[in-house]
Amino acid sequence: MSEHNADKLHDVDHSDSHLDAFAAVALILIVVITAVFWVSQQ
Repeated sequence: MSEHNADKLHDVDHSDSHLDAFAAVALILIVVITAVFWVSQQ
């Protein structure tokens, strides 16, 4: 029973890692797009 819970917890951690990676990439893209837009307006 505890092994199943450990596997479930590991899956949640794995999902969080993917979510963190997606959030980081999204944030970088937003910064880059904002910078390009700001430079193009100058």
